[in-house]
Amino acid sequence: MTCVQDSLSSEELDTWARRPAPASRRELIGVAEAVVEINAPSPIVDYVRWYTEGYFGSQQSPAQARLFVHGVPPERWRSVRQSRLAPPLRRAVLRSAPDMICLVDDGCRAVHLLPPVASEHQSLLVVVRILRALVLRELLARNHPFFHAACFALRGMGVALIGSHTAGKTTTLLHALGHPEVALVSNDKFALVPIAGSEPIAALGFPIQAGIRAGSVLALAEGPLRSFLVRRWSQRYGDVEARYSRDTRLQVRPQELAAAVGSVVMPRCRLGMAIEPHLDPQATIPRLQRLNSADCKALWARNLLHHPATVFPQQAAVADPAIRAELRIPQIPAYRLIQPPAAGPLTVRLLEDLMCRTAVGE
Repeated sequence: MTCVQDSLSSEELDTWARRPAPASRRELIGVAEAVVEINAPSPIVDYVRWYTEGYFGSQQSPAQARLFVHGVPPERWRSVRQSRLAPPLRRAVLRSAPDMICLVDDGCRAVHLLPPVASEHQSLLVVVRILRALVLRELLARNHPFFHAACFALRGMGVALIGSHTAGKTTTLLHALGHPEVALVSNDKFALVPIAGSEPIAALGFPIQAGIRAGSVLALAEGPLRSFLVRRWSQRYGDVEARYSRDTRLQVRPQELAAAVGSVVMPRCRLGMAIEPHLDPQATIPRLQRLNSADCKALWARNLLHHPATVFPQQAAVADPAIRAELRIPQIPAYRLIQPPAAGPLTVRLLEDLMCRTAVGE
C-alpha cells in the first residue's frame, strides 16, 4: 500500500490487492461447495492451513469470496482507520478484534483486513475466523443449512448429536471418541450438503474449537483422551477436580481431540441417524426412544441456525444480512437417548448396536 487518501473506494482496495507485499501468498482454500481466495503474508497462510487442516484444503474451483490481509505502516494505519469509505465499501467492527480495520466490499464479495503491526501475532486467529465466516456465508447462500449439533462417524456412518446446550452432547461425543471405529466430524455445528448423484445427505464438519467443561472430562473413563484433557485443563485452569463453574470451558481444536485417541477428523460423512441426548438422574441404564415425524421436525427446527450471525456471532459484521437458511429435515431416523449421568461406554455400545440393526433393515 503506497498511499492513503482521505477516502477509500473499492477500486483503490483492488489496486492495493494487485500489488501484494513480497512475502504474501495467494491460495484457494475452503471446501468444494465454498472456495475462498486468501491473499496474506506467508506466516498467516501457514497458520490458517494448520488450524483448518482436515476440514479446509486447497481447491481448484473458482473462488466465491476473497480475503486480503494488508500490511500497513504504523504512520499510515490511523489515517486508513479514519478515512471515509465510498459505497459499496463498508467498515465492519469485529467483536473479537475491535482494533483491527475490517473493510467489506459486498459487491466483490471481498473482505480486507488491516491489522495493527503491534498485534500481528494476535491477528492470526482473527484471520481464521473471517475465512471460516466467508466459507459459511457461501454455504448458506447456496441453501446448505447449519445446525447446532455435534457429529461423529461410526464405521463411516454419521451420527448427529442434536439438542439443548445442557443435554450432554459434548460428553456423549467424548465417550464415543474412545471407540476404535469412531471418527470426529464436528463438535458443535455442521452443515447439510448433498451427496453427488444420490438422495442421502452428508454432514459437513467445521474447524471449531470444542468447549469442554470439567464435568465432561471427569465423566470419562481412564484412558488417553481423559489423560490428554486433564493435562490441558491443569495447564489452563489448575486442578480439574475443582470442577469450576459451568461457564468455564477448555477450548480444544477438534484435530487435537482426534489425535489424542490416535484418530483423525472426518470432514464429511453420510448422515445415518440423529440422537437427542437427554440426561435422567433416575435412569439406571441408557435407552432409546424413536421420535415420530412431528418430534423429529421440531428437533431439527429448534436447532437450525437461521443466518450467519447465529452461527458465528463474532463475525456477524462480515455476513450478508439477506442470507437466511431454509429448514431441511434430513430423512434419517431420530431417537431420544435417555441416559444416566455416567452412562459412558454403555451409551456407545447401545448406539453401535442400533446402527448394526439399522444397517440390516430392522
